[in-house]
Amino acid sequence: MVERDYQREKDLAQVAELALRASGMDSVGLYVFDARMHPKTGVILGMPDAFSRAYEVTGMRIDPVLDHMRRTGAPCSTVTCLGERWTDSQLYRRVSGRFGLTGFATLPLYRADDLAGILYLGAQTGDNARRLTPEGLCAMSPHATRASTKLLSLPRRDHRLSGRQNDIARLAARGLSNAQIAEELGTGEAAVRKHLKALNRVFGTSNRTAMAAAWRETAS
Repeated sequence: MVERDYQREKDLAQVAELALRASGMDSVGLYVFDARMHPKTGVILGMPDAFSRAYEVTGMRIDPVLDHMRRTGAPCSTVTCLGERWTDSQLYRRVSGRFGLTGFATLPLYRADDLAGILYLGAQTGDNARRLTPEGLCAMSPHATRASTKLLSLPRRDHRLSGRQNDIARLAARGLSNAQIAEELGTGEAAVRKHLKALNRVFGTSNRTAMAAAWRETAS
């Protein structure tokens, strides 16, 4: 199930927007995976919100292109994976066709050797639909490489925490003192102590060292 993490979605939208502009496609989706390679958090740009909801609630479960990419770890598209069977698929009839999405490419995002996410590049025009060939996938692959690199540079986050809580946990994990954290964030030490107390409650820990270790394990 896709989780709502609005700060992370904002970060992902910036990466997705760059891929959309660089590729010249009509829409883009960017999702990061959980440990079981299921989409966890993500965004879709260039399509209505109703499409995003329909795809996340219904489409992901019946998406044969996503399933193929997860199994092979290789780029694929509605053309290379389904061909003429695309418009007969449940995904097209129940989701994509309703919103004018004529096809899409799925490009894997890697973190070292791990499949960490997926970049969708969608077509709504005939010209872009014709780019979903094997040759077109090769031309699109650099966009996934750049997206993977940018994802690695995003600040680590635990989706349960506010932006300020994540900042304090991140700095505590780096070994900064309360005074150094307060200076870094432009706040007071009392506020830092208050947030650290709340962070210990969230992680079920009793000190900053244990809290920092728990944050490292859960932040993505």
